[in-house]
Amino acid sequence: MTLTGTLPCGGRLNPDDDVISNSGRYQLILQRDGNLVLYDRSAGRRPLWSTQTQGQAVHDCVMQTDGNLVIYGFPNQIWTSQTEGHPNSFLSVQDDGNVVIVPPGSSIWATNTTVQP
Repeated sequence: MTLTGTLPCGGRLNPDDDVISNSGRYQLILQRDGNLVLYDRSAGRRPLWSTQTQGQAVHDCVMQTDGNLVIYGFPNQIWTSQTEGHPNSFLSVQDDGNVVIVPPGSSIWATNTTVQP
């Protein structure tokens, strides 16, 4: 499944699911190897950021209703953005190459991968 622009509050990525920026240039994908990776698709699919969780059995990645982005494996959490306490937040893959978690008002987490045009 491919989503465009955002992973909504309560949204889920299964292995091989991704979120593509509105421009289509950037791709955040939950890989089967357990790694969540942001790619710049205009540069030969160059990786910009990852959770560095490859080699782990992954179940899914959830934008939880408490504002925390979590990768779940078998049977426990593999990685977390540690952004709980911000209900109704969503994840956005921006056209500038940055991925942010946005609660109502302002962002609370980012990959800090803004790419200059």
